[in-house]
Amino acid sequence: MVSARQFRKDHIDAYYASAIFKYKKEFAVKFRDVCTFVCQDDKHTVKIGEPGFPVAAVERGRKVLVGLNQSMQVGDHDFTKFSLSLSVSFVVDIPQDMEGSFYDGQVYVGLKENVFEPSSAMRHACELNEVLSAEPDNKPVECHYHDGGPDHNIRYPRTQIVQLAYFLHRDLDQLILVQTPPHHSWKNPAERVMSNLNLGLQGVQ
Repeated sequence: MVSARQFRKDHIDAYYASAIFKYKKEFAVKFRDVCTFVCQDDKHTVKIGEPGFPVAAVERGRKVLVGLNQSMQVGDHDFTKFSLSLSVSFVVDIPQDMEGSFYDGQVYVGLKENVFEPSSAMRHACELNEVLSAEPDNKPVECHYHDGGPDHNIRYPRTQIVQLAYFLHRDLDQLILVQTPPHHSWKNPAERVMSNLNLGLQGVQ
C-alpha cells in the first residue's frame, strides 16, 4: 500500500523518470538472456534494545497491546544506543514479455550496524557483488534501479566513482543505472519487500 501522503507529491521529472524505467524494462526483456535486473533499497532504521532494557516495537505515539494486569515497562525509541539498517537487493526474474511481472525473483537482505557499518555507496556495491557472485550465471549486462538516496544517487561523484569501480571489477559489458524521482520511491519494485519485512519485525524489541 502506497502512503497517502506520497500521492500529493509531484516532481517535474516524474514523467521522464517513469518513461526511462519503462524503456529500461523493455531493454531487459529484449536482452534477458544476457541481462541481470536488480532493484535496491534501504529500509528505515530499526532500533535495538539492550539486555534488561527492552524497546517498544512501535514508534512514539502508537498504541501497543498490554495484558490486563501488566504495565508497559519498556523504553521508547528516543532511548536506544543501537540500531540496524536493512539493505534489500531484489534480483528480478525478467519476464518473457512486457505483460509479465517484474515482481518475481530472489530477495537478499543484509543487516548493518549503523555505528561500525554505516551505509555507503561502496558498501552497497560490495554487498551487491557478493549477492550476484552467488548467482548461478554472471551475465555481462546489469540494470540497476534504486531511489535517489545519498548512497545510491548517481548524480553524486562518489557514487559515480564507486559504480565505475564496480563496472570494472565485475568485468561488465554494460551497466545501466536508473533512479526514481524525488517523492516517487514507491515505483521501486524493492519497496514491495518492505511490507513482508515489517511483518517479520513486528513485536521484535
